Amino acid sequence: MGPSLALIGCGAIAQNFYVPSLARHRSLFGPVWLVDPSSGPRSAAASAVAGTGCARIQDIDQAIDLAIIAAPNALHFPLAVDALTIGADVLLEKPFAVHPDQGRILVELARAKGRVLAVNQTRRFFPFAAELRDRIRDGQFGPLRSIVHHEGLKLVWPFESGAAFAPLAERTGAIMDFGVHVIDFYQFLLNPEWVFVSAIHDGFEGPEGLAEIELMASGAPVSIRLSRYCAQENIAHLVFDRAKVSFQVHGADGYDIAWRSGAREHSEPADGHGLSVADRVLLNIVAAAAGQEALVCSAESSLPVLDILDEIYRNARSYAATLGYV
Repeated sequence: MGPSLALIGCGAIAQNFYVPSLARHRSLFGPVWLVDPSSGPRSAAASAVAGTGCARIQDIDQAIDLAIIAAPNALHFPLAVDALTIGADVLLEKPFAVHPDQGRILVELARAKGRVLAVNQTRRFFPFAAELRDRIRDGQFGPLRSIVHHEGLKLVWPFESGAAFAPLAERTGAIMDFGVHVIDFYQFLLNPEWVFVSAIHDGFEGPEGLAEIELMASGAPVSIRLSRYCAQENIAHLVFDRAKVSFQVHGADGYDIAWRSGAREHSEPADGHGLSVADRVLLNIVAAAAGQEALVCSAESSLPVLDILDEIYRNARSYAATLGYV
């Protein structure tokens, strides 16, 4: 029998990402628990994945080998503490913690318990990501000179709980929603030394929908624009000494290289196994927990992302202040 599994949080991210993958790979697991305080999301998950519904992780009276935590951001830390404490390996939805000190506590607890702690940073699993990272680190393009990343679409995500828009919601806007994916992807590609330069956003009276962030990545300027209001260019441009690398930010089309010599190249590595990103995330933690492969996104490897996000939130100015209205 395979490992037992608890899916903790059965809302939109679970139903759109984890549940379809669990349904495809149900035979890999033993008992499955579908955990959510609301019966509707539990029932929706159970219609696709054979499992036992319950309201809380404390209601499970058997050992849990693997916990997938897909609850609202503010619950990631306490739920991960609960899961690690009872001896489960854990896959956390991003951001794996809201504050860096929480992230470090989780990493240390996982180490003390001898457990695997992974984060669902999907862009690390894009088919082209590992190849592009290796080419950058091999020095094929020369030193990095700059990054410009513009990303945004009108927000249409089918939220179940509305927790991200509650009056006291903390760090739930565009920066922590998909900005965390952006910065983590460059963390994966470059492993840089991050330095905060400036940030402005419109979320000082609620979750931000628009943000402009300026950072330095090991001395190279990084300019990021994020929007939940309307479509942006949705293309990233990385300028190196020898080439400019460009790619669609949602990862479907590989990447293009414009060499300084004038030559052009397109690279689109295929996923040889025909797996979805969700399948790759799920199978990676199962294999890592069994000691068969390394985690693609360990929580420890993403700690620098929490640090720079914290600096962004603590030091950002409002658009009104930037324009001199306040």
